[in-house]
Amino acid sequence: MASSLSISKILKAVTEARSASPAPHLCVVGSGDHLARVVGVLSAGARDEAGGVSALVDALTPADFPADPHLAGRWDIVVLVAAGSAAASFGPVVPAARRAGSAIVGLADIPDKDAWAREAGLFGDEVAHGLGSDPAGKPTLENRLIDAAGDGAAALAATLPSVRRTYCDHVVLTNAAQNGVIGVVVIIPGADMPAMTANQIRMVLKIAHAYGEELGLDRALELLSIVGTAFVLRTLARQALDFVPGFGWAVKGAVGFSGTIALGQAAIAYFEAGAPLRVSRMQRINRQVEKVTSRLPGPLRRLASG
Repeated sequence: MASSLSISKILKAVTEARSASPAPHLCVVGSGDHLARVVGVLSAGARDEAGGVSALVDALTPADFPADPHLAGRWDIVVLVAAGSAAASFGPVVPAARRAGSAIVGLADIPDKDAWAREAGLFGDEVAHGLGSDPAGKPTLENRLIDAAGDGAAALAATLPSVRRTYCDHVVLTNAAQNGVIGVVVIIPGADMPAMTANQIRMVLKIAHAYGEELGLDRALELLSIVGTAFVLRTLARQALDFVPGFGWAVKGAVGFSGTIALGQAAIAYFEAGAPLRVSRMQRINRQVEKVTSRLPGPLRRLASG
């Protein structure tokens, strides 16, 4: 029953994944070496990279950015590079991009970020503090791009490896939070399983899309095998209501969250390794789940392993 239910949900999720939005087109606006550095970082390893630049990424100086909203509208996201350019130079760029309906991100990896953003006409949630996975201060440019890309974020991650891990981490945390809530609010034992499973299937498919994996029906069993590694944690969550009377809801929420995090990390490792199903890779995925159960209190750990 569980397998047929999961396969059915995988097939539905595959259909949804195939209809995902296309990747957004970016315009990076700045000057000199700073502009070239940002374009190079974003384009690094892109599957459509030519001459160090992805076809999704254009580069312009502030003076060359078109004032006509019809011309500016060719870009879904406009990135302003603060380093090397005075905030005033972006004065015409910001309103032109807004009129065109483009999302705007200001990369302000400079000392006085707030003053630069105010003068450039940006809102606080449009400012990125640096490049990379963990610069001094967040959010990063990659974080902002994933937010700005919306439904096109998976396609953007598939084309630009520079934002892929940020996207995948976002997907994992979002689905883990949802499963944590499901574990708390669903009080009927076992009733949370279909909802948690559906979230996890969608999560794995989104990660697969980000790695450019073909989302055909032939991948269903492979994906099901990944999802299956998390059943031990969902079983633990289901039993927690009886094991910890009065507080089982809290344990279920914690296990739903932790189990989804473990599964997401395992799926990322799976696709990083190239995705073909092999015993060694499935063993690696199972070890990811075991790490989570090893951190649980003794009685709950025994329940999970038994």
